[in-house]
Amino acid sequence: METIKIYLHSSVDLITNSSTVIFTYSEGSLGSVKELVNEMLKVFGYEGKTFDDFFYAETFIEDDYNYSKERCGFGFPKGIKDEKTFIKEIKLKVLKGEIEKPEWMINAEEYDGYYDGFNFPTVLEILPKSEEYAELANKLLNYLYSTEHDGTRNS
Repeated sequence: METIKIYLHSSVDLITNSSTVIFTYSEGSLGSVKELVNEMLKVFGYEGKTFDDFFYAETFIEDDYNYSKERCGFGFPKGIKDEKTFIKEIKLKVLKGEIEKPEWMINAEEYDGYYDGFNFPTVLEILPKSEEYAELANKLLNYLYSTEHDGTRNS
């Protein structure tokens, strides 16, 4: 039997004469974590149960500020006094499947002006449907983001 290689991230390394920058995108992690949990449920005898029975999950831009009108200006609703709270509320509704991602949010996620043509880094957010599943959600996210990078540069 061969070993299984696990690629946790899709990242791009940009090496210049002065820095190393790593961009991390988590869009593909949602499907993968659902498949992992669904397989675990099947193995442990929870036939008919799926990830979606226990968790809400979605990928979002890493920093909510990058959704703001000031940062991107993509059709963000006018008259919002507290953008930070508004963005958190919209993300929660999207996460729970109460609404589809608004166009301004999708446009911000596709915006390629973050750094020399790259999109904003993203993260997977998981919300347990019951407090008893909170620790499992934390373990899944810890696993997904457990990779480390250490780099040096010779002068």
